[in-house]
Amino acid sequence: MITVATAECFTHANIGLTIHKASSGYENFKYKYLFSDEDLRLIKNVKVLVSMFVPSIYGAEKLLDVKLPEPDYNYKYAKAYSEEKDLEVAKLMANSLKKKLNANIGIGTTAGIGRGAICIVTDYNIYLFTSDVYANLLTFENVKERQKSGIEKGIKKFLEILKKEYF
Repeated sequence: MITVATAECFTHANIGLTIHKASSGYENFKYKYLFSDEDLRLIKNVKVLVSMFVPSIYGAEKLLDVKLPEPDYNYKYAKAYSEEKDLEVAKLMANSLKKKLNANIGIGTTAGIGRGAICIVTDYNIYLFTSDVYANLLTFENVKERQKSGIEKGIKKFLEILKKEYF
C-alpha cells in the first residue's frame, strides 16, 4: 500500500480528496476525467492518510512543525508569497508532512502572486512545478482558473510519478 498525505492551500485539498475518491472506488467525482482505466486500477493500492486545506502560516507551522519564510505580501491571515517563495514553501510543506506521517508521498501546494507551486515528494525524488495560470491573490485576478490548473496538473503529475516510481 502506497501512502499519501497532502497539505494544500490554493488547491483547497482537492488533489488529496480526488486521490482518495479514486483509490476508494467512488463512481463519480469531479476530476474523474483525468484518470484512465489503468490509473483507476493502479490507484486502488493507494491510501490517503490526510488531505488538508492549510491557508494560514500559523496552521502550516503548527501542524507541520515547520518554519515558513515571511510572506512577500500582506493578505489577511493567508500565505501570500511571490512565485519563487511559493516554490520554496510548497516544498517545505510537502517534505514536512511526508516526514511527520512517514508517508510514501507528500504533496504541498501554495499560491500568492504568480502561477503558484505544487511539490510532490516521494521516497525517491522531489518534483517541484507550477500551475499553467498566472493569478494574483490580492486582486483575485485568475484565482479560480489557477486553482483548476493546479488541481489538474497536480493530479496528472501524481499519476505519472506513481506509475514511474511505484508500479
